[in-house]
Amino acid sequence: MKSEVLQKLARYCAYQERCVWEIQVKLESFAILPEDQATYLDWLEDNNYLNQERFAKLFVRSKFNQKSWGRNKIKFELKRLQVKDALIQKALEELKELPYDARLESLLIEKFNHVKDPNEWAKKQKCYQYALRKGFEPDLISLYIQQLN
Repeated sequence: MKSEVLQKLARYCAYQERCVWEIQVKLESFAILPEDQATYLDWLEDNNYLNQERFAKLFVRSKFNQKSWGRNKIKFELKRLQVKDALIQKALEELKELPYDARLESLLIEKFNHVKDPNEWAKKQKCYQYALRKGFEPDLISLYIQQLN
């Protein structure tokens, strides 16, 4: 039974990077008791199927590159997945290597040109709200909103 569960977990982790919380949910679906879960988690970590830091860094890069999420939304989602704050901070360092400001600027320009509203202030407000929902910082959004025409 134990080797069968380990094999399923290994496949689950090999398919896509996972965090500890996702593995715990999976273990609960296998009816593994919480006090026995540590053994499985340790085995996954020892065999390099599970690595929280690797997961967090990949999560940051992929959500920024594929969904254009900002720092706030990425941080919120990592907290929701119960990733430790220290790892979140370390993973967010990945954004320094990516064109963060340029992505925000292009998102705002694209949204501004897409919004059909004769009132320029209303257009800028919609762009601001859009960027805020994407998780970008309010002060950074304001800086680029002022440049829109």
